[in-house]
Amino acid sequence: MRVTNSMLVNNYMNNLNNSMSKLSKLQTQMALNRRYASISDDPVSAIYTMQAGFRLDRLERYQKSVEMAQNWLTQAETSVLELNEVYKSAYETVIGAATDVKTDSDRAKTAEYVKQLRDQVLQTLNTSLGNKYIFAGYNTTGSYIAGVPQTPFYADDDGHIWLNGVDLTAALPGDADYIALQDEMLQFWVGNALTMDVQINGAALVGTGEDNLYSLLDNLYRVLTDNTGVPLEHMVESLQPFITKLQQKQEFLLSEAASIGGRANRLEMMADRYAIDFLNYTQMKSHAEDADQAELIMWYKMAESVYKAALSTGSFVIQQSLMDFMR
Repeated sequence: MRVTNSMLVNNYMNNLNNSMSKLSKLQTQMALNRRYASISDDPVSAIYTMQAGFRLDRLERYQKSVEMAQNWLTQAETSVLELNEVYKSAYETVIGAATDVKTDSDRAKTAEYVKQLRDQVLQTLNTSLGNKYIFAGYNTTGSYIAGVPQTPFYADDDGHIWLNGVDLTAALPGDADYIALQDEMLQFWVGNALTMDVQINGAALVGTGEDNLYSLLDNLYRVLTDNTGVPLEHMVESLQPFITKLQQKQEFLLSEAASIGGRANRLEMMADRYAIDFLNYTQMKSHAEDADQAELIMWYKMAESVYKAALSTGSFVIQQSLMDFMR
């Protein structure tokens, strides 16, 4: 087989292009700090990288959701414990009123204190996280009546408490409107196909009838107000039923706080697990994707030396032509 100069030149140019391609690929890997410049270089590592990246993205969203759920439950727990403190104070006040209060002036002061406790219950029920009401079910932003902002919970002059337009004091447990309110519960996605309630249902928390959280204190206030001038023994008889009811409300509120605490503990464990998973998948992604810079530099210097040697060899392979002498 006859070997011509053009064959030598063509082979040289092909080899030179291959050397340049290797050098370019190594430069890209060094710049991106990745083991591969394109998916075709290492399909297995590319698949692991995409899977880890997808999982990391989901974990990040779940971590944010868990954090927000923790904020909601923390605010709810604080409010329920605050309600319990209100009822604790009301209980102590009733005990004192049934034994120590003897003058009309003392009864008036006691009634005013109970009124403040009653109003505090209403204010606590309208507690918000940012601009979201935490006990209002789906009505987290409140409503407008004749263009005026209206909180989810509000009370009328008769001592009835309302939630989203439903009179809880006059409602019965089996009423359709009350049942619909009980079904309103915000849930957050905190895991794969996993949701969690982040609220205490306001309708269930307050209850119905004259013994709901608000109306019970309102009735106590009215008893203290209407019994001005009544002998102490009659006052004790009027206040006696409230002692048991106030104790029951405290027990109920503590059980609700325990329920919130259980969910909060579960969220804390999930947050810890997600933090560990995030670290593991980050390491997995790094092992599949990140390049060893020291090794890359070594290979790059070798490829650079080969490329420079090829350029030097080209001066001997590519022979001068007549045109070189005509210059």
